[in-house]
Amino acid sequence: MINFKLKHIDETQPAGAESDLRMSWFWLTDGDLWLNLGDSTLYEYSKDALKYFGDKKTPYNDYPIVRFIEDFTKLFNAIKESIPHDIYQKTENLSQFLDDAHKWLDMNDTDEEEHSDFYFEEYDRLISWTYKRSLNSGHLIGGPQFSCFRNKDKIRIVWETEYELENGIKLWTAKNGRIEIPYVDFILSIEEFGNQFFESMKEQVDLAVQKDWKEIQIDKERLIEEHKERESDFWEQFAQLKNNSTGKTNWERIRKLEDRMNKEIKTKA
Repeated sequence: MINFKLKHIDETQPAGAESDLRMSWFWLTDGDLWLNLGDSTLYEYSKDALKYFGDKKTPYNDYPIVRFIEDFTKLFNAIKESIPHDIYQKTENLSQFLDDAHKWLDMNDTDEEEHSDFYFEEYDRLISWTYKRSLNSGHLIGGPQFSCFRNKDKIRIVWETEYELENGIKLWTAKNGRIEIPYVDFILSIEEFGNQFFESMKEQVDLAVQKDWKEIQIDKERLIEEHKERESDFWEQFAQLKNNSTGKTNWERIRKLEDRMNKEIKTKA
């Protein structure tokens, strides 16, 4: 599901100004990242977009992969919680639920400069279960968003990728979609990614320790230490996915808010 290719160590770019260049574990994770979900490939640029960019060497998103790991693993505590069946059904057409919620917000939150109490007490509480399970790729223009919703022994992954540049070019190859897979397969795919990534990064670190970086500053001892810390942190976060403890989401409150929303929208239609 999660695929990557690290840049060759000689192609990684250090941080800092020309007179103060520094290499670290973070920048050694620079590489391509893409997700295969069913017949769709997330983070893959369209041929027209690649032609427009001109200097893009690969069709995939290239960025320090550790940023994806940091953002994705933050969702694990929420993803592990099984969503009640009636609410899980809403993920079959998540955009409709979110559109209705935004319409409800527009009906009640009229202050253009500052959010009202309604925003925090009603709207945000209604949709919070969705964004707590979503990664929005905010570092990219038109970046894909994907969300993971577990219901007992299955999980549905929903993504929004359709984005056009100002000139009308479609940015990504993937269209909006969703896929449902066994939860155990989801866990195994992340475990496989973790094993492959940290094995590849161990090789990257070994090469960095052996390399003469000349004017580029690098703390090789710290590099080795950070690799161990990052790997340990990843597996600690990963363990949450196997923890079947009951979540803390107040699903009944969400049901009541949605009932109220539907009645108000119907009344004012």
